[in-house]
Amino acid sequence: MAETFEVRIRGQVFKLKSQASGEYVRELAQYVNEVMAQVSQESQIITGDRVAIMAALKIADDFKQHQRQTAKQTEVAQAKISGMIAQSDRLLQG
Repeated sequence: MAETFEVRIRGQVFKLKSQASGEYVRELAQYVNEVMAQVSQESQIITGDRVAIMAALKIADDFKQHQRQTAKQTEVAQAKISGMIAQSDRLLQG
């Protein structure tokens, strides 16, 4: 069942409904708040909407980079597993 949580992002309080734990929702809000603060510090003259858009792009970039890294690691692991299977097949056929 979904619960409602209050989080603060850039000084504004948001009520969020989620089935995730309160700790996880607060962790996400803290991450968004940190990214928005970073974007805001990097550019002095920036509107609230622009901060939100730039933060969303930064978060999307982080996600895509993580996705690519995970895909590469999966590919390497699958190649190693295939090699191990081939080697064990050869040993079993003796």
